[in-house]
Amino acid sequence: MPRPVNRRVRRILCLSAGRWPLATLTLVVAGSVRAAPAPDEAPRLLSTTGGGTQWRNLADLQKAAADHPAACFQLGLRYETGEGVPQDYAQARAFYEKAAAGGEAVAIYRLGRLSLDGLGGEPDADRAFQCYRVAAYADVPLAQYNLGAMLVSARGVSRDYVEGLAWLILATRNHVEGDGEQRARAHLAQQPRTIAAAEKRADELAKEVAARRGTKPPWPLPAGDTVVPPAPKPAPTVEKPKFEPPKVEPPKFEPPPMPPPGTAPP
Repeated sequence: MPRPVNRRVRRILCLSAGRWPLATLTLVVAGSVRAAPAPDEAPRLLSTTGGGTQWRNLADLQKAAADHPAACFQLGLRYETGEGVPQDYAQARAFYEKAAAGGEAVAIYRLGRLSLDGLGGEPDADRAFQCYRVAAYADVPLAQYNLGAMLVSARGVSRDYVEGLAWLILATRNHVEGDGEQRARAHLAQQPRTIAAAEKRADELAKEVAARRGTKPPWPLPAGDTVVPPAPKPAPTVEKPKFEPPKVEPPKFEPPPMPPPGTAPP
């Protein structure tokens, strides 16, 4: 089960303008505000630090991280946020990987966020989507929200309004403080069948998530588990028969017979 979100972190949402049908997120931590993206910039997905301290000090946490997945997650979180240690996204990834291997679904969600933003490595929307999907099925609400956000905004993946809105609905049911569902519904207001299909799919997803509850999320990601559909193959070209116009024989010219000698021509 995911750890509760740190209550010291307050989240406010800023609406992105332009073509993106989703909310952007500005974190307010210790009184500092991160600037909102430009109107034409892809929306920032929801992100919180989450988790609580259960080790007395950093030394205890580092010692426990040798064989404790939850400690690995907490240490990765410290390296990601720079809490008590120098901020180091590569180290954060390394500890999240260890935590994910130990079954910490929230660490998989954090890996998705780092992959999407290119922190500690190259940006990789496909890997981020895979991480969000695994964590979403493991009942991490913020992963469910971000998975839906990527699908409805076609951010790094093919757009799928039904599946995307379904995950956003599920995230709202799980008390995620985002307006992605409302914005997606508004965008699809003229498509009631799409909304109805998404609502039905959300009920199905809720059952699928419940059925997996208590099981260890799959990690590492299966090799070749591509979530971006391959580019459609071009239709086979059919060679058209070459057009050869029928040969037109020129009319044969036969001069009229000559009159016998001594006779007048007609």
